Amino acid sequence: MTNPKTGYPDGYVIYLVKQVEMGMRRPFEELIAGHGITTPGYTALNVLQTRPGITSSELARRSFARAQTMAETVAALAAAGLVRREKDPGHGRQILLFITPEGADRVAGIAAEITSLETRMMDGLADDEQAELVRALRVVRDALAVVSRSERAPA
Repeated sequence: MTNPKTGYPDGYVIYLVKQVEMGMRRPFEELIAGHGITTPGYTALNVLQTRPGITSSELARRSFARAQTMAETVAALAAAGLVRREKDPGHGRQILLFITPEGADRVAGIAAEITSLETRMMDGLADDEQAELVRALRVVRDALAVVSRSERAPA
């Protein structure tokens, strides 16, 4: 069936988003691998730059990763000196995570290459279309977060 709002077949938007994700995955992974970071590691470092002092479980949620995967990612980042762990002074058993100066330098060292990849990815869009794409993707992301929370909520 055709979606009356988009004019495309049902499921086409999901398929299109998946094509975009798959198309950017390899160049992105190759770019960051050249700097000794994995995709989950890069995501975690970026989250920790904007939200220092969160727990591993919160980092997993914000990074769209499972808790076990994030624990492995954090262990590798800590071993590389890119993340540090601190006991939460207000909660004895809780460990908080912070990006180290080395981690921030690593992310900063990749920034120009990431910008170049994003520029090439959106090369066919005018400046205002690029801004609108970012706005629209944020709206979609936020809507999916609500869907995800409602699916996890107890009935």
